[in-house]
Amino acid sequence: MSCEERKKQKIMRVKIVTGHYGTGKTEFSVSLAMKMAAEGKKVALADLDIVNVYFRSRERADLLEQAGIHVISSSLGHQSTLDLPAISAEIRGPIHDTTTEVILDVGGDMAGTNALVNFKKDVEESGYELLYVINSHRPETSTLEGALKHLDGIEMVSGLKVSGLVVNSHFLRDTTAQDILEGYALAQRVKEERGIPIRYISGIPSALADLPKDLEGEQVEVGMYMREDWM
Repeated sequence: MSCEERKKQKIMRVKIVTGHYGTGKTEFSVSLAMKMAAEGKKVALADLDIVNVYFRSRERADLLEQAGIHVISSSLGHQSTLDLPAISAEIRGPIHDTTTEVILDVGGDMAGTNALVNFKKDVEESGYELLYVINSHRPETSTLEGALKHLDGIEMVSGLKVSGLVVNSHFLRDTTAQDILEGYALAQRVKEERGIPIRYISGIPSALADLPKDLEGEQVEVGMYMREDWM
């Protein structure tokens, strides 16, 4: 295996999920972790969200661990009532373990990205893929200018470069293929502007099934793990 191939392999192993508040980063992170675990991969999911106390991946720690996923969050434990910004240094273990697929679920925007700075050296040494989640149905990221503004802010604070886009435009359980395609069109404009490839397309199964087959990006079925049945 060449040096370039080894570098590419490392980039694919550690995935950092970022984006604007409310774009669905956590739902995507959990769904991607569940997908990889179902494929037989060794997976660790680290919840780095110290900003938003709602819809954090640690809230589904029991479900994730039952699927064989190692969940890391606060050094005080997974309890959602513990809201101190105490990120566990245990995260460094999976990052440097070449047998583990790592997902870092980062808080929204620049404020949430601050938590990632502590692990910048680790992810750079191991190789990383910085994913930027785009939801065209959120007011602040519904335009190219808005999407680029938040992307630039995340890069500035983290000191890392976005290397892949995630299309996650949805209306929860009412999402249609057309809703996803609107987000895909916006992601294409970001790609044209910055040269960043579309890595994933995320959505509920019924919407994904109606998409054209030639779209760029791997499809990830959203399991709606972060929402109760009535939500």
